Amino acid sequence: MTDTTTQMTNSRADVVNRGSLRERIEEPFMRGGQIALLILLALVFFLPVAGTLLTAIRTIPDITQNGSWALPSSYEWSNLSFAFMKMLPYLKASAIITLPSVAGTLLVSMMAGYALSRMRFEGRIWMFLVIVSLSFVPVHTQLIPVFKLMSDLGLHDTFWAQIIVHIMRQIPFAVLIMTNFFNTVPGELREAGRIDGASEWTIFQRIYVPVARPALSALIVLEFTWIWNDLLWGLVLTQGAGKKPVTVGILAFQGEYEIAWNMVASGAVIAAIPTLIVFLAFQKHFIRGMTMGSVKG
Repeated sequence: MTDTTTQMTNSRADVVNRGSLRERIEEPFMRGGQIALLILLALVFFLPVAGTLLTAIRTIPDITQNGSWALPSSYEWSNLSFAFMKMLPYLKASAIITLPSVAGTLLVSMMAGYALSRMRFEGRIWMFLVIVSLSFVPVHTQLIPVFKLMSDLGLHDTFWAQIIVHIMRQIPFAVLIMTNFFNTVPGELREAGRIDGASEWTIFQRIYVPVARPALSALIVLEFTWIWNDLLWGLVLTQGAGKKPVTVGILAFQGEYEIAWNMVASGAVIAAIPTLIVFLAFQKHFIRGMTMGSVKG
């Protein structure tokens, strides 16, 4: 009996050792495969950026003769300064549109997320589902109704039209993130505030808003990027040059018979800088905020 038990123990040990050996052999290959995949993805994302940067500092004859991916025969850094001066009014318009839109989206989504997460009232779940489902409505089905509504209200070709539309479009996603984030906050914090005699607004302002900084940072990055880079509503809701965002302004370098590709690329580079600055400013909390706001528990 003892010999049988010993043999079984040795057999199990051999199996464990073989499994451990196989894991030690496979782990470097798995890690190397993951690193290679990440490098490949980085190259896929970087190549368009590199092509845009190369095009931005070249001349039109150079692009025409040597192709888009050739190294510049001469570096025309003046393209960037010229494009910046042409894009300056559009950059100001985009700032006027984007900053209030992001602020309004965050304010509404924070209050709605808190109410849907912590307050108990009839129809709360259905209200949450309806709000979130609005994010699945195709934007193209809204173009004509929104255009007609803004025209009837006298808001067409104004900053307010774009700000209102952007806030309405971004609220469903932002409410989803904030509601799920507030679900991860311990309910005992709210109960402690109630025991101390704090009002619902005080609890929201003094307790829940400060702990929501990671989720807010993630939303700021996402919402700023989406609104700043929007082209469709800028085309539909604007007419005068002073109200058009930067994405529409890039089209100013497109002529009737030819396109100044170096100027278009320069404008794209300049238009991307604000979103890059925002991401770098909030990157510390970006990943954490997205993770905590996407799952419950």
